[in-house]
Amino acid sequence: MATSKKKLKITGVTHIISVDKKGDVIVNHPGIKKGAWKKADLTKVAGVKTVKQGVKSAKAWHKDNPHKKGKK
Repeated sequence: MATSKKKLKITGVTHIISVDKKGDVIVNHPGIKKGAWKKADLTKVAGVKTVKQGVKSAKAWHKDNPHKKGKK
């Protein structure tokens, strides 16, 4: 059976990719505010169906959208 949860660091930030009760692949990661976590439904946003695909999608998104250093 495939794992239903994967914890990894992307750009130094912990991301938790898991499957919810409906079967959708979800990514949780810390938001800008300390202590607040953001959720994104990768099934709806990127069309992924497995946690493995979710990991690949999250890494690809961060590669295409790097964090900006400093203020503008």
